[in-house]
Amino acid sequence: MKAKGIEPIVAAVLLIVLAVVGAVLLYLWFAGYVTKATSQAEQISATERLSIEAANLTSTAARGTYAYLYIRNIGGSNVTLATAYLLTPGTTNPLCVTNGITIYKGLSTTASTASTLYPGQDQLVYINFGNCAIQSGYSYVIKIVTQQGTQFSVTVTAS
Repeated sequence: MKAKGIEPIVAAVLLIVLAVVGAVLLYLWFAGYVTKATSQAEQISATERLSIEAANLTSTAARGTYAYLYIRNIGGSNVTLATAYLLTPGTTNPLCVTNGITIYKGLSTTASTASTLYPGQDQLVYINFGNCAIQSGYSYVIKIVTQQGTQFSVTVTAS
């Protein structure tokens, strides 16, 4: 007597095993891809680390509005400063925007043309906001954005 029920059962089990193996392989591939992408993003953002240790914001009739920031690169890679924003605390619309960021060599008045901070380096940074209207005694936020898009900010009272 020939058993007819065994072949469909074997076929069904084989299809289930193939589906499970395919799903596991797809999961492992996707999990590895997400982990790799996440770790790359963390490495990029983790290497750009700045510490703004002191800040001064001033407005005069002769020079306009300008800021001096004492910045230390505490990360493991070079950081190139690209843009600076001046904001009122609690708002997202900038009062002023500038690409005029100048880094001073040491604490001298000799400015370098580059705007890059090297790992472990601390520098005096000059930012000219032009004729941006600020009021002495009020607080403002200075936000610096690097070429990679990392943002650093400090709140300072205008003098």
